[in-house]
Amino acid sequence: MSKLECRDFSVKYFGYDAAISGVTTTFSDGINAIYAAEKSGKTTLLKALAGLSEYKGELTLDGVDLRDISLKDRDFQMLFDDYALFSRHSARYNLEYPLKLRKVPKEERKARVEEAATLFDLDLMIDAPVYRLNEWHKVSLVLCRAYLRNAKVLLIDNIFAKLDPASRREAFLRYLPLFADRGIVVYATDLADEAAALSRKIKLLSYGYLLQEGSASDFNLRPSCLAAFTSFEKYPSVLPCVIGEQSVSLCGVTFPANAFCGLISDVYLGKEALAAFAPGDLALSDHGFEARVTGRFFSDGEYVYALSAAERPLFVICDGELATGEVVRVAVRSVTRLFDRVNERAILRYEE
Repeated sequence: MSKLECRDFSVKYFGYDAAISGVTTTFSDGINAIYAAEKSGKTTLLKALAGLSEYKGELTLDGVDLRDISLKDRDFQMLFDDYALFSRHSARYNLEYPLKLRKVPKEERKARVEEAATLFDLDLMIDAPVYRLNEWHKVSLVLCRAYLRNAKVLLIDNIFAKLDPASRREAFLRYLPLFADRGIVVYATDLADEAAALSRKIKLLSYGYLLQEGSASDFNLRPSCLAAFTSFEKYPSVLPCVIGEQSVSLCGVTFPANAFCGLISDVYLGKEALAAFAPGDLALSDHGFEARVTGRFFSDGEYVYALSAAERPLFVICDGELATGEVVRVAVRSVTRLFDRVNERAILRYEE
């Protein structure tokens, strides 16, 4: 199994703070997902991994330091959302040209291109000039070219960004699985749903810092920080609280916290913190705190009600009919996520 490893990996542009700060992680065979909001360092990290930006730290591929290896000898490929296509030439030319540079015989080039074109829905458009293709076919052309290239490491930078939401979802689900067994693939996206569907090797990046790695369930059940939880929960509720011995006080009401695995430090006892909940962690109850109904959503076959308490939004699953503006009481079913109110780091120990 191949491994691309970076240790204490940092990128700093002249005159600015570090764009990537001390990232240590491993990318292995299969699809590795990087999830981050816009301007959080995805492109910078990929460009540095590809050797297009200077970096500090270590970058190795199967134990070999890449610093002194030229770009043409690395067998890396990076896809940008600007496509880098020959717009006046045909789709066939764009697919065959990289193979021609690698001295692939003409008949073999033709056979390989026509076979791959079928996989990427380009067989009917193969001889059309690129400038006549729509965005869908341009994206599929870029991915088809990468499929034919079959680099040892493929870096994909938010390639579906220019597609409308419905087309983006369809293209993502249709084409990305084709790369699952083709070496190391690093896919950077700004959509949490894509990262969650794509890989158990998700890396959450925020302003150049690697906050957490793991599957979507890891981010939900064992978040390292508040941002990790809210990134992968559709309807997160975050409320200020005061921590007691096996209890948490929210909006003036105290609830037992039997699900505690233990605080990382007793210094938090009696102190203010932040408690985070999924909709299923909360329930309507006569023994809860007051909240006002502000709206309703239908999600995954259930009604999720938007409420407001302590001037903060929260979300509860409810089978009954609630009217907008109605005052209800909300209780806590379980407390499993607590965060420092200043740095928003997790302050609970999680069971493995």
